[in-house]
Amino acid sequence: MFPTSLNSLLTFEAAARHKSYSLAAAELHITHSAISQQMRLLEKSLGVSLFERKGRQMQLTAEGLQLHKQIQPALRQITRALAQVKTEKRMPAIRVATLQSFATFWLLPRLGQFQATHPDLVIHIQAAIGLVNLDKTQTDIAIRFGLGKWEDYDAEKLLDDQLYPVCSPDFNAGRFPSSPKQLHRFRILCVENGREWLNWSQYAGVDIASFQHETHHSDSNLMLTAAKAGQGIAVARHSLVAGEIAAGNLVRLFDVIAPSDYSYYLVTPKDLQKSAALLAFETWLKSEAKAFASDELV
Repeated sequence: MFPTSLNSLLTFEAAARHKSYSLAAAELHITHSAISQQMRLLEKSLGVSLFERKGRQMQLTAEGLQLHKQIQPALRQITRALAQVKTEKRMPAIRVATLQSFATFWLLPRLGQFQATHPDLVIHIQAAIGLVNLDKTQTDIAIRFGLGKWEDYDAEKLLDDQLYPVCSPDFNAGRFPSSPKQLHRFRILCVENGREWLNWSQYAGVDIASFQHETHHSDSNLMLTAAKAGQGIAVARHSLVAGEIAAGNLVRLFDVIAPSDYSYYLVTPKDLQKSAALLAFETWLKSEAKAFASDELV
């Protein structure tokens, strides 16, 4: 038998996270004295002190820090499992996190096809510029752009990508550079800390230090919006602009196509027990990615 209850560990985790019995009590909807009593009983059963008061805060002892670090993954998994069972009892649902650009230009235009065949499945899309913590947000799956290495997560490659310059058909009244060597004469649109221009320019033999006019954006969504508005030339990922080119909103410049060193990955919490809904969504994503990749880019 365990020397303590799951409830006391949940109480300890909240108190350790807040470093305050009062804040933990408010989160758990119990009294301050109940928190104190549970912590006294937990410390007695373990035979160690877990907290010590320093000023107005409750600080963890070395033993408390060790316990908090080790029980957090298990408690998150239990919380996720309970939430999943509760959600699926009401209606099957999945939570998906991805980049704003990928959601806007690739995922959402296709999602209607999946929803048409799964009308009772609720899908929550969380689009963000940075990485979403899947455990804290109780997200089932993420579509991430990178090298496929994220600690504590399982990652499976979904889609490779390619890079090339694009602009609006109306940019510069339709007078485009005839070769990559002429790019320094035109306004260049960039993503801050982005890799696309650097990767493509190396492949094309262009010195980006020669660019005289640049506009920087915080993410690809803004950069491509500016490109469609005729504000400059952007190097973009094929996954994001293929639909815009087909619709006539953007045109591709030159025949130089560079492989992206980053790829898209399906990312899930390690050893996640996947629901039937999540497995169906994964299968559909892989099918769509395979069909997209099979369209030859010339």
